[in-house]
Amino acid sequence: MNAETTTIFVRDGWLIIEAADPDAFQTQLAGARGDGLLSVTEISQRTGFTTGAVRAWIKRSVLAAVLVGKEYRVREADLAKLLDGKSPETASLSKRIGRRRKSVTV
Repeated sequence: MNAETTTIFVRDGWLIIEAADPDAFQTQLAGARGDGLLSVTEISQRTGFTTGAVRAWIKRSVLAAVLVGKEYRVREADLAKLLDGKSPETASLSKRIGRRRKSVTV
């Protein structure tokens, strides 16, 4: 981001970003952001584990997350590390990772 054309400040508790070229700023921001953020529900649907199990991973710091409003969000890369066993917290996780949702056949 170009410091000469972008101003970032806080006003009344809000983070304000003013950019001389908003389109260029959006492009730079998208590149810096990397992969998307997933909700607890999305992680539950992808992995088959319950939302309670996913929240337990977050509370035990097994899965890194940020609080956006009242909802947790997790980077896709952090979820992939957890599932691939590349996260240092996953050493003994396989025995106590949580409950999977029961499969339903229709």
